[in-house]
Amino acid sequence: MTTQLNLQRPSKNDRHDASAPGTSFPSTTARSSLPARRPRGDGPSPRQIAKSEAMRLKVLEATVDCLLEGVAHELSFATIADRAGISRGGVQYHFTTRRDLLCAVLEHINARRLRQFRDDLACIRPEEDLAARIIDAHWKHLSEREFLAYQELVLLARSDPELTPAFAPLYQAFLANWYETAHQAFGWSYRDHDVMQAGNIAHYVLEGMAYGQLAGQLSPDVVNDLLDHAKAIMRAALQKKNDAG
Repeated sequence: MTTQLNLQRPSKNDRHDASAPGTSFPSTTARSSLPARRPRGDGPSPRQIAKSEAMRLKVLEATVDCLLEGVAHELSFATIADRAGISRGGVQYHFTTRRDLLCAVLEHINARRLRQFRDDLACIRPEEDLAARIIDAHWKHLSEREFLAYQELVLLARSDPELTPAFAPLYQAFLANWYETAHQAFGWSYRDHDVMQAGNIAHYVLEGMAYGQLAGQLSPDVVNDLLDHAKAIMRAALQKKNDAG
């Protein structure tokens, strides 16, 4: 005998009554005790953001290392990825073009140089020769990692028509922050033309000396004479500021 299936929908009275005794459903309380899922579209979590920032910094530092090794003209995503120990896609996730990467490296270097300047100023005692301390500290940093990498970027920009116009506003922003930091620390009157000119002369004397040392063009005696000249220029500007105040 063939059994026929009853395909009729149950009547309203035959349906299961959730309020009937013995009926069991997961409670709202039980469901709410489960860990809440992160809604889609809320963006990355703090952990993901921190991981991404760490990866970005790793790429920037690896690029600086490559610059210091003198391979600026051979820089590629593959070279930097190999140095950083990550995939090429990991580099391109943060920087889509070589130009974007090198501009970010320049900003990274500038931020560190400004931080060094602030730290130097914070260590100067009132009785010390302010001009001498600033010049000596600045000269010291011009032979360190950040400025040496900056030099390589500047030399690279000479043969790359995309980099010069990209670097120019970044450098101007760096100088503006530098002078504003000096103004806040010891009242450097950079809006005064003569004071600003004195600061520029001292600044570029030191940077010119740094480039001169690349090929061993400056003797220690010449370096010391130029440092003393830069200090004298700074002292005269600071004295003008004091007299005006």
